[in-house]
Amino acid sequence: MFRYTKKGTLTVEASILLPLVILGILTVGYLIKVHCINENVMNTALDETRLLAIESYTDVGKTKIVEFSNKLEERICDENKAINQVQIKDLKYLYSFGNLDKLIYFNVVYNINIGFPINFYGDIPGNETIVCRAFVGSDHYDEKMNAQEMQKEEESELVWIFPNEGKKYHQKNCSYIAVAATQTVLTSGIKRTYQPCKICKPNSLENGSLVYCFKNSGQVYHRGNCYIVDRYVVEIEKSEAIQRHYSACLKCGG
Repeated sequence: MFRYTKKGTLTVEASILLPLVILGILTVGYLIKVHCINENVMNTALDETRLLAIESYTDVGKTKIVEFSNKLEERICDENKAINQVQIKDLKYLYSFGNLDKLIYFNVVYNINIGFPINFYGDIPGNETIVCRAFVGSDHYDEKMNAQEMQKEEESELVWIFPNEGKKYHQKNCSYIAVAATQTVLTSGIKRTYQPCKICKPNSLENGSLVYCFKNSGQVYHRGNCYIVDRYVVEIEKSEAIQRHYSACLKCGG
């Protein structure tokens, strides 16, 4: 006669589920390891390609392509002991594609053997593709500027617009601009000049964040969602404002 007990049932369930849980944990761990190896291979390939791209600037440096494949394959194997059968395939050097020239292209094909406890799967294949342009400058231009066009390019003019309302651009001394907040990038200089707003508390913002200052009348900087910043202006090139269909302010003349 068999006897049913709750304790015995838990033991049976644990004996069934525990190996599955352990196998799942091991699988996740090995997948993370595979991902790390893939990332390392990519970083190594990018590092060697960067050096090749820099060296391509001179005629002597261009000869580095002869030993590039062997050098990269050896480095990948040395830095990743679980990798075997590394091959650099489809290597193209200083070739053109469409409007792009002096390109470097290749594939890194390899196998990963990380030794699963249960040998139910063989080596894991990997394939990384690298495409970049050599650091050799450009020897052709689509359009050449004459002296007048170059002078026109230098004569840039800044104007101010309200990006969220209105379709006018303004001069710096316009009365509309004087009472509006200015969108700017938070820097150490802004922090030295202005105090953080006590309402929106932008103290935690890092340098590079967008903040808003009333440069003509205020002494604090604000977050974009601060209710005090009901509207703001940004500074752009006049030519860009015209391209975006802004017209000159009737009061200041733009």
